[in-house]
Amino acid sequence: MAAIDVDAAEAVANILKGLEVRRDSYTDQRFYPPPGDAVEDQVAYFVSMVAVDHRTSLWEPFEGVIEGEFFHGTDALYRLGRLAYDKGFFKARRLAELTPAEAEPLFTLGGRRLWDFHTRVLLLRDVGRKAAARGGFEALISVDSVKKLRDALSSFRAYEDPVGKKVMLLAKFLEGRGLASFRDSAEADVPVDNHLSRVAYRLGIVEIDFGFLESGVEVTREEDIRLRELVKTAWRIVAKFADLHPFALDDFLWNFGRKICKREGPQCGICPFREVCRAHRLGRYPPEHLHLLTWYY
Repeated sequence: MAAIDVDAAEAVANILKGLEVRRDSYTDQRFYPPPGDAVEDQVAYFVSMVAVDHRTSLWEPFEGVIEGEFFHGTDALYRLGRLAYDKGFFKARRLAELTPAEAEPLFTLGGRRLWDFHTRVLLLRDVGRKAAARGGFEALISVDSVKKLRDALSSFRAYEDPVGKKVMLLAKFLEGRGLASFRDSAEADVPVDNHLSRVAYRLGIVEIDFGFLESGVEVTREEDIRLRELVKTAWRIVAKFADLHPFALDDFLWNFGRKICKREGPQCGICPFREVCRAHRLGRYPPEHLHLLTWYY
Protein backbone atom coordinates (compact mmCIF):
# COMPACT_ATOMS: atom_id res chain seq x y z
CA MET A 1 0.00 0.00 0.00
CA ALA A 2 2.85 2.40 0.81
CA ALA A 3 6.65 2.43 1.04
CA ILE A 4 9.49 4.84 1.79
CA ASP A 5 11.42 6.28 -1.14
CA VAL A 6 14.92 6.92 0.21
CA ASP A 7 16.07 8.71 -2.94
CA ALA A 8 13.18 11.15 -2.65
CA ALA A 9 14.00 11.65 1.03
CA GLU A 10 17.59 12.50 0.15
CA ALA A 11 16.46 14.96 -2.53
CA VAL A 12 14.20 16.73 -0.03
CA ALA A 13 17.00 16.77 2.55
CA ASN A 14 19.41 18.36 0.10
CA ILE A 15 16.99 21.24 -0.40
CA LEU A 16 16.47 21.60 3.34
CA LYS A 17 20.22 22.05 3.78
CA GLY A 18 19.95 25.32 1.89
CA LEU A 19 17.00 26.63 3.89
CA GLU A 20 16.93 28.43 7.20
CA VAL A 21 15.42 25.83 9.51
CA ARG A 22 15.32 26.89 13.15
CA ARG A 23 13.72 25.58 16.30
CA ASP A 24 11.03 27.66 17.92
CA SER A 25 11.28 28.63 21.58
CA TYR A 26 7.48 28.72 22.06
CA THR A 27 7.38 32.05 23.86
CA ASP A 28 4.49 33.75 22.05
CA GLN A 29 2.42 34.70 25.08
CA ARG A 30 -0.81 34.61 23.14
CA PHE A 31 -0.41 30.82 23.21
CA TYR A 32 2.09 29.88 25.91
CA PRO A 33 2.71 30.76 29.58
CA PRO A 34 5.39 33.28 30.58
CA PRO A 35 8.78 31.51 30.72
CA GLY A 36 9.40 32.82 34.23
CA ASP A 37 6.38 31.11 35.76
CA ALA A 38 6.73 28.19 38.16
CA VAL A 39 7.94 25.03 36.41
CA GLU A 40 4.98 23.05 37.78
CA ASP A 41 2.55 25.49 36.17
CA GLN A 42 4.34 25.52 32.82
CA VAL A 43 4.61 21.74 32.68
CA ALA A 44 0.96 21.39 33.69
CA TYR A 45 -0.04 23.64 30.82
CA PHE A 46 1.95 21.79 28.18
CA VAL A 47 1.06 18.28 29.36
CA SER A 48 -2.63 19.21 29.48
CA MET A 49 -2.84 21.17 26.25
CA VAL A 50 -0.92 18.59 24.23
CA ALA A 51 -3.26 15.95 25.67
CA VAL A 52 -6.16 17.62 23.84
CA ASP A 53 -4.20 18.84 20.82
CA HIS A 54 -5.67 16.80 17.99
CA ARG A 55 -8.03 17.43 15.09
CA THR A 56 -10.01 20.61 15.81
CA SER A 57 -12.30 20.66 12.78
CA LEU A 58 -14.63 18.01 11.44
CA TRP A 59 -18.04 19.27 10.35
CA GLU A 60 -17.12 22.94 10.55
CA PRO A 61 -13.98 24.95 11.29
CA PHE A 62 -13.03 25.79 14.86
CA GLU A 63 -12.32 29.48 14.50
CA GLY A 64 -13.35 32.92 15.63
CA VAL A 65 -12.34 36.20 17.20
CA ILE A 66 -10.73 36.09 20.64
CA GLU A 67 -10.05 39.42 22.32
CA GLY A 68 -10.14 41.25 19.00
CA GLU A 69 -7.95 38.84 17.01
CA PHE A 70 -9.01 36.05 14.65
CA PHE A 71 -7.72 32.54 15.34
CA HIS A 72 -8.25 29.23 13.56
CA GLY A 73 -7.78 25.59 14.51
CA THR A 74 -4.88 24.77 16.79
CA ASP A 75 -4.02 28.44 17.21
CA ALA A 76 -7.54 29.05 18.51
CA LEU A 77 -7.27 26.12 20.92
CA TYR A 78 -3.97 27.32 22.38
CA ARG A 79 -5.22 30.91 22.60
CA LEU A 80 -8.16 29.68 24.67
CA GLY A 81 -5.76 27.52 26.66
CA ARG A 82 -3.59 30.52 27.47
CA LEU A 83 -6.62 32.41 28.76
CA ALA A 84 -7.63 29.41 30.87
CA TYR A 85 -4.09 29.22 32.25
CA ASP A 86 -4.39 32.77 33.57
CA LYS A 87 -7.42 31.63 35.58
CA GLY A 88 -5.59 28.74 37.24
CA PHE A 89 -7.33 26.10 35.14
CA PHE A 90 -4.44 23.64 34.77
CA LYS A 91 -4.11 22.29 38.30
CA ALA A 92 -3.95 18.52 38.69
CA ARG A 93 -6.69 18.21 41.30
CA ARG A 94 -8.95 20.65 39.48
CA LEU A 95 -8.57 18.77 36.21
CA ALA A 96 -9.21 15.48 38.00
CA GLU A 97 -12.76 16.60 38.78
CA LEU A 98 -13.33 18.67 35.64
CA THR A 99 -16.95 19.02 34.55
CA PRO A 100 -18.25 19.81 31.06
CA ALA A 101 -19.48 23.18 32.30
CA GLU A 102 -15.99 24.06 33.57
CA ALA A 103 -14.44 22.97 30.26
CA GLU A 104 -16.78 25.06 28.10
CA PRO A 105 -14.53 28.16 27.92
CA LEU A 106 -11.56 26.06 26.75
CA PHE A 107 -13.37 24.12 24.05
CA THR A 108 -16.00 26.57 22.80
CA LEU A 109 -15.58 29.39 20.30
CA GLY A 110 -18.23 31.43 18.55
CA GLY A 111 -20.92 29.42 20.30
CA ARG A 112 -19.57 26.14 18.86
CA ARG A 113 -17.96 23.36 20.83
CA LEU A 114 -15.10 21.32 19.48
CA TRP A 115 -16.50 18.31 17.67
CA ASP A 116 -15.39 15.78 20.33
CA PHE A 117 -15.95 18.04 23.32
CA HIS A 118 -16.76 15.31 25.84
CA THR A 119 -13.81 13.16 24.79
CA ARG A 120 -11.44 16.04 25.51
CA VAL A 121 -13.03 16.62 28.90
CA LEU A 122 -12.45 12.96 29.77
CA LEU A 123 -8.85 13.11 28.54
CA LEU A 124 -8.17 16.09 30.81
CA ARG A 125 -9.79 14.35 33.77
CA ASP A 126 -7.54 11.35 33.18
CA VAL A 127 -4.47 13.60 32.97
CA GLY A 128 -5.43 15.39 36.17
CA ARG A 129 -6.07 12.24 38.17
CA LYS A 130 -2.85 10.54 37.14
CA ALA A 131 -0.76 13.68 37.65
CA ALA A 132 -2.29 14.20 41.10
CA ALA A 133 -1.59 10.58 42.03
CA ARG A 134 2.09 11.08 41.19
CA GLY A 135 2.49 14.29 43.14
CA GLY A 136 1.95 16.83 40.37
CA PHE A 137 2.96 17.45 36.78
CA GLU A 138 6.61 18.27 37.34
CA ALA A 139 7.08 14.99 39.20
CA LEU A 140 5.75 12.84 36.39
CA ILE A 141 7.94 14.01 33.51
CA SER A 142 11.50 13.09 32.68
CA VAL A 143 13.66 16.09 31.84
CA ASP A 144 16.62 14.20 30.38
CA SER A 145 15.19 11.29 28.39
CA VAL A 146 12.61 11.13 25.62
CA LYS A 147 12.21 7.41 26.23
CA LYS A 148 11.58 7.90 29.95
CA LEU A 149 9.07 10.63 29.17
CA ARG A 150 7.21 8.30 26.83
CA ASP A 151 7.26 5.50 29.40
CA ALA A 152 6.01 7.83 32.15
CA LEU A 153 3.05 8.93 30.04
CA SER A 154 2.21 5.53 28.55
CA SER A 155 -0.68 4.97 30.99
CA PHE A 156 -2.31 8.31 30.14
CA ARG A 157 -5.17 7.83 27.70
CA ALA A 158 -4.25 10.98 25.78
CA TYR A 159 -0.71 9.71 25.20
CA GLU A 160 -1.37 6.07 24.30
CA ASP A 161 -0.83 6.51 20.53
CA PRO A 162 1.66 3.82 19.41
CA VAL A 163 3.18 6.29 16.94
CA GLY A 164 3.75 8.79 19.77
CA LYS A 165 2.57 12.00 18.14
CA LYS A 166 1.57 13.73 21.37
CA VAL A 167 4.58 12.51 23.34
CA MET A 168 6.93 13.89 20.69
CA LEU A 169 5.04 17.17 20.55
CA LEU A 170 5.26 17.49 24.33
CA ALA A 171 8.97 16.65 24.29
CA LYS A 172 9.50 19.31 21.62
CA PHE A 173 7.69 21.93 23.70
CA LEU A 174 9.48 21.02 26.94
CA GLU A 175 12.94 21.12 25.39
CA GLY A 176 12.23 24.24 23.37
CA ARG A 177 11.10 26.03 26.50
CA GLY A 178 14.18 24.95 28.45
CA LEU A 179 12.10 22.76 30.76
CA ALA A 180 13.95 19.65 29.63
CA SER A 181 17.25 18.73 27.99
CA PHE A 182 17.09 15.28 26.46
CA ARG A 183 20.32 13.31 26.26
CA ASP A 184 18.83 10.58 24.06
CA SER A 185 18.11 12.73 21.01
CA ALA A 186 18.20 9.58 18.86
CA GLU A 187 14.83 8.71 20.44
CA ALA A 188 13.27 11.93 19.13
CA ASP A 189 10.99 11.94 16.09
CA VAL A 190 8.69 14.37 14.37
CA PRO A 191 5.16 14.36 15.85
CA VAL A 192 3.23 12.95 12.90
CA ASP A 193 -0.04 14.73 12.20
CA ASN A 194 -2.14 15.36 9.09
CA HIS A 195 0.16 18.10 7.80
CA LEU A 196 3.28 15.92 7.96
CA SER A 197 1.51 12.96 6.36
CA ARG A 198 0.11 15.05 3.52
CA VAL A 199 3.47 16.66 2.78
CA ALA A 200 5.25 13.29 2.88
CA TYR A 201 2.81 11.80 0.37
CA ARG A 202 2.92 14.77 -1.98
CA LEU A 203 6.71 15.04 -1.96
CA GLY A 204 6.94 11.30 -2.56
CA ILE A 205 9.15 10.39 0.38
CA VAL A 206 6.36 7.94 1.17
CA GLU A 207 5.10 6.34 -2.02
CA ILE A 208 1.37 5.75 -1.90
CA ASP A 209 -1.41 5.47 -4.47
CA PHE A 210 -2.71 9.00 -5.04
CA GLY A 211 -5.99 7.55 -6.27
CA PHE A 212 -6.52 5.90 -2.91
CA LEU A 213 -5.88 9.17 -1.07
CA GLU A 214 -8.21 11.04 -3.40
CA SER A 215 -10.97 8.46 -2.95
CA GLY A 216 -11.66 9.59 0.61
CA VAL A 217 -11.91 6.00 1.85
CA GLU A 218 -11.26 5.93 5.59
CA VAL A 219 -8.49 3.63 6.79
CA THR A 220 -8.71 1.39 9.84
CA ARG A 221 -6.92 2.12 13.10
CA GLU A 222 -4.26 -0.46 12.22
CA GLU A 223 -3.74 0.97 8.73
CA ASP A 224 -3.53 4.48 10.16
CA ILE A 225 -0.83 3.44 12.61
CA ARG A 226 1.15 1.68 9.89
CA LEU A 227 0.96 4.67 7.55
CA ARG A 228 1.98 7.15 10.23
CA GLU A 229 4.89 4.92 11.26
CA LEU A 230 6.05 5.02 7.64
CA VAL A 231 5.69 8.79 7.56
CA LYS A 232 7.60 9.11 10.84
CA THR A 233 10.43 6.91 9.57
CA ALA A 234 10.59 8.78 6.26
CA TRP A 235 10.97 12.13 8.05
CA ARG A 236 13.59 10.59 10.35
CA ILE A 237 15.59 9.67 7.24
CA VAL A 238 15.16 13.19 5.87
CA ALA A 239 16.33 14.66 9.18
CA LYS A 240 19.46 12.49 9.17
CA PHE A 241 20.32 13.34 5.56
CA ALA A 242 19.78 17.05 6.27
CA ASP A 243 21.58 16.95 9.64
CA LEU A 244 18.54 18.43 11.37
CA HIS A 245 17.04 17.68 14.75
CA PRO A 246 13.57 16.15 14.21
CA PHE A 247 12.02 18.84 16.40
CA ALA A 248 13.50 21.61 14.25
CA LEU A 249 12.28 19.80 11.14
CA ASP A 250 8.81 19.53 12.65
CA ASP A 251 8.65 23.26 13.40
CA PHE A 252 9.46 23.91 9.74
CA LEU A 253 7.06 21.30 8.37
CA TRP A 254 4.13 22.31 10.55
CA ASN A 255 4.26 25.87 9.24
CA PHE A 256 5.02 24.65 5.71
CA GLY A 257 1.97 22.38 5.73
CA ARG A 258 -0.33 25.11 7.00
CA LYS A 259 0.89 27.95 4.80
CA ILE A 260 2.35 26.46 1.60
CA CYS A 261 1.47 22.79 1.09
CA LYS A 262 -2.10 23.37 2.21
CA ARG A 263 -4.79 20.75 1.91
CA GLU A 264 -6.68 22.99 -0.50
CA GLY A 265 -4.88 25.36 -2.86
CA PRO A 266 -1.19 24.51 -2.30
CA GLN A 267 1.14 27.43 -3.00
CA CYS A 268 3.48 25.67 -5.42
CA GLY A 269 4.82 28.93 -6.82
CA ILE A 270 6.70 29.64 -3.59
CA CYS A 271 7.48 26.05 -2.61
CA PRO A 272 11.22 25.30 -2.38
CA PHE A 273 10.57 21.60 -3.10
CA ARG A 274 8.55 21.91 -6.30
CA GLU A 275 11.34 20.61 -8.54
CA VAL A 276 11.52 17.32 -6.60
CA CYS A 277 7.83 17.07 -5.67
CA ARG A 278 5.88 14.10 -6.98
CA ALA A 279 2.55 15.92 -6.67
CA HIS A 280 3.81 18.93 -8.63
CA ARG A 281 5.24 16.64 -11.30
CA LEU A 282 1.92 14.81 -11.68
CA GLY A 283 -0.28 17.86 -11.23
CA ARG A 284 -2.23 16.03 -8.52
CA TYR A 285 -2.40 17.19 -4.91
CA PRO A 286 -4.04 14.53 -2.77
CA PRO A 287 -4.94 15.05 0.87
CA GLU A 288 -3.54 13.02 3.76
CA HIS A 289 -5.03 9.59 4.41
CA LEU A 290 -8.39 9.70 6.16
CA HIS A 291 -8.86 8.50 9.72
CA LEU A 292 -11.36 10.56 11.67
CA LEU A 293 -12.39 9.02 14.98
CA THR A 294 -9.18 9.36 16.92
CA TRP A 295 -7.64 11.56 19.58
CA TYR A 296 -4.10 10.48 18.66
CA TYR A 297 -3.48 13.43 16.31
